Amino acid sequence: MKRAKMIVIHGMADPIFSVDDTAAWYRSLDAANDGRADRFARFFQVPGMGHSRGGPSTDQYDALQALINWVEKGQAPDKIVASVRGAGNAGGVNAELPADWSATRTRPLCPYPLVARYRSGDKETEASFVCAK
Repeated sequence: MKRAKMIVIHGMADPIFSVDDTAAWYRSLDAANDGRADRFARFFQVPGMGHSRGGPSTDQYDALQALINWVEKGQAPDKIVASVRGAGNAGGVNAELPADWSATRTRPLCPYPLVARYRSGDKETEASFVCAK
């Protein structure tokens, strides 16, 4: 029997709901499931993102495809690649991006409690980062 799957995304600069409350909820969910909530739920924080989008952040990502891959193919998301909404973006330009950011910047969104840490290489691409504590 397949269990339901859930991906939760929360902007770390959300002025409406605290990301700390969502993290506390996820820790409780994990504790109630013997430290194995990651079998059916993943929580991803988006640094700099406000309530659902915006802010100085990589606020464009495809969590739906990650969920589909998890449910239909058994591929649990160990990261979700996010990008900025720079010039030419179909979703519109994010006017809150810092001027020194590349219009094609990408970052990995990591499953809580992991965060993206720079490893080496081009600081504008997600491949230069690793999800770690």
